[in-house]
Parts: sequence; structure tokens; C-alpha cells
Amino acid sequence: MRMNRNYISTITLYSRVMASFTEDRKEKWIRTVIHNCFWKSQIKTGFSDTAAISQNVYTVRIPEDGRYRPYAEFVRNPGGCFSISQGDIVILGECQERITGESGHTAAQLLNRYKPNAFQVTAFSDNTTFPVAKHYRLGG
Repeated sequence: MRMNRNYISTITLYSRVMASFTEDRKEKWIRTVIHNCFWKSQIKTGFSDTAAISQNVYTVRIPEDGRYRPYAEFVRNPGGCFSISQGDIVILGECQERITGESGHTAAQLLNRYKPNAFQVTAFSDNTTFPVAKHYRLGG
């Protein structure tokens, strides 16, 4: 169910399962396509002591979704669900690529291929306890 008319974007979320939680001790990435999301990307400009600095700032809102699991629950059984943590990757649109860690398929390479329509999550809040407009908010 769409929350409002601004929730029109499809995103691909790559949820990272850290190596310490996998049987083979290798980092894994679970890909989830999510529809009817809010996506905002803007360029913020500031100044340091020596130069002007520009960077993209991202905000994504995902409507409450029964597939969402807190990280501790997600890593025990990641099939068919998703989690959101700092370090995860979000791409605007439906992306079929997988992150395997092999050359050409690393998280950094995926981010670089899809920028400026991709970012690494640096902030997350679960806003599903609100009385209305329940959502997960991601920033980067």
C-alpha cells in the first residue's frame, strides 16, 4: 500500500551479513528489490579551510514491510527478508547484479558503477511505531 504520492521509486537494497555471522566466515550480501519507496538525492555544498566541498546526500523511506527483520534476527535466517544497517548499499531502480566479493563484483565496484544513483547507508531509523506513515528511514 502506497503511503503517499511521493512513494514512487523502486530501490534495490543490499543487506550485508558480516563474516562473523556466516558459516564460511565470508561476508555475504542479500539483494532485495523494494517498490513504492521515497527517494531523494540532493547535492550539498560546503567549505573547508582550503576548498569548496560538494557531496550527494540521500534520503530513502521504505513503507513498513513484513519482510523487515532486525539485524540479529536477519543474520540467523536471511532468506526472504531484509535488514537495514550502516554499511548496506541502496541503488535506485531494480538491479540484478550480485555482490560476490570477486573482482568486478565487490560492494565498492557496484557503488561506483551506479553512482550518483547509489549510496552506502550511514544512518537508519525504524519509524514503524508512529501512529501513521510507518516507515524505515535510510540516509547516506
